[in-house]
Amino acid sequence: MNTDSAYIAFSCDNPFQDCIKPELRTHFKEHKYDWFPRDYNTEVAKFDRRTPGLFKDEWSGDAMVSLSSKNYICYLPDETYKVKVSAKGIQQGSGRNNGVLNHDGFETVVRDRITLQGTNTGFRLSKETKSIITYTQNK
Repeated sequence: MNTDSAYIAFSCDNPFQDCIKPELRTHFKEHKYDWFPRDYNTEVAKFDRRTPGLFKDEWSGDAMVSLSSKNYICYLPDETYKVKVSAKGIQQGSGRNNGVLNHDGFETVVRDRITLQGTNTGFRLSKETKSIITYTQNK
């Protein structure tokens, strides 16, 4: 979670419809698109996905482990095992840090109160030698 998003837990299958009080459902239907992206047409849905100020359901799952803002994992503990990981400052692409950026790693931090370490590798141009220097950074 960061300053422009929030994770909310709902206890029903269709949260934005089923959680509305029965006496407010008509009002919700009348004003739904003031708060949520339009979903009746794929073209307008694509446009609204980028519209600031609207609530968006960017990810739905059953489990979440959050260590701090911008450091969390959300996943579906089933056969599909869909995952969303956020680890600020840690490289995630091309299988990097997979040993740390998984639900077992995040759960171990909480359960055992330990610190995990990720490794970033990259390159930069040296001003002095005008050559490319590779580096490794542990976080």
